[in-house]
Amino acid sequence: MRAPQRIDKTLKLVETLWKRNPDLRFQQLLYILQSEYSQKNGNVGKVENIEEDGFTRVGYDLFNTKDEQFITFLQDKVANLI
Repeated sequence: MRAPQRIDKTLKLVETLWKRNPDLRFQQLLYILQSEYSQKNGNVGKVENIEEDGFTRVGYDLFNTKDEQFITFLQDKVANLI
């Protein structure tokens, strides 16, 4: 079983980041965090799709990212806020 305390740790880090950017909607915040995580890790999980009109949609599939790795990323982001 995964360590349940990872949930509170993750949520507190996300809360800290969101409170620093209260004008962001929650999904905007998540998208930005996923994008930054992907960029810092060799574009892991980046998904691009070119639409019929030529517009490129970009998303991130971080399904297989370990919680501990994402927590470390969030901790680094929070540490760099100061």
